[in-house]
Amino acid sequence: MTDGRPLDFGMLRQTWTEALELTNALPAKVPDRTEVDRLTGYLRGAVGLLAAELEAAIEGHPEDTSDRETVRWLLVRTRKALADGPGPDHRTAAVHVEDLALTCRALATLCRRQPCAPVLNG
Repeated sequence: MTDGRPLDFGMLRQTWTEALELTNALPAKVPDRTEVDRLTGYLRGAVGLLAAELEAAIEGHPEDTSDRETVRWLLVRTRKALADGPGPDHRTAAVHVEDLALTCRALATLCRRQPCAPVLNG
């Protein structure tokens, strides 16, 4: 993902959908940690890249709008989620991947509307 090629939007959608399906039974059933870790690795990279691109895109537009404030809020929340990581046990790791999936979906949607759209392919 860091090689300069755009992210495949279809692959992103497939990954966040898979993560949300995997965590659908939370809190009653905690999913397999191996699957959670696999999806977490991909989503952390994608979310980090999307957040950086979106941050750069809004900095290029100095006017303050409610959309820009919403993006800023989401970026602060995203940075915190990335810094906090998956936590110490299976349940917190599952909640973390679910949060990353929802965040990835929101960031990708916003990136498709902003000047950072070239980071996404498809």
